[in-house]
Amino acid sequence: MSATLRSLRFYLVIGLLQGLLLMWAVLYSGWSGIAMAALAAALLMGGGLLQLLPERRRERRIWLAMVALALAAGVVVACRELPMTGLALAGVSTGLILMTLFGAAVLQGRTNLWRRFFGYALWVALALPLPWIAHALFKAWTFRHYRDPLKGGFLSLVFFAGPTLAFSIGLFLIGLCLAAVLRRRSAAAAC
Repeated sequence: MSATLRSLRFYLVIGLLQGLLLMWAVLYSGWSGIAMAALAAALLMGGGLLQLLPERRRERRIWLAMVALALAAGVVVACRELPMTGLALAGVSTGLILMTLFGAAVLQGRTNLWRRFFGYALWVALALPLPWIAHALFKAWTFRHYRDPLKGGFLSLVFFAGPTLAFSIGLFLIGLCLAAVLRRRSAAAAC
């Protein structure tokens, strides 16, 4: 199997696992809303970090950083007293994304730290609309066909795993494009 297909498989597995765990937390765990939100944040932050550093996924410190980020998702619990407005949710979400990006940049050392941080920020910013697009398309389809995706089964899996898979595929494709641009730029600089 080629390295590109192995990499795609890795992104798909992470996206699917995130979706399955989110589905379990919401539909079957019986946890409180704040506990589910903290678990969702931990899953998305840890999986996001792992997807930003796919070539280093076998290193022990990456997994330790994922655990640290999952614990840092406790910020969601600390923010439970905030009003549930769009602005508050956007602020907490932005903070969690910034923590993930900074964690990914720091794990590769201090040299060019901010360059890597902004590179990861660009990567995530380009992929971030894809989950919302996937969710909107699925929501429109279920509305049109009078289906309830929260009753369990395959539609629930698509409801929860669709956005995470869309984000994972987006990160994979954007990563391929960025790598091609960097190769082309280094080849042009060598000439």
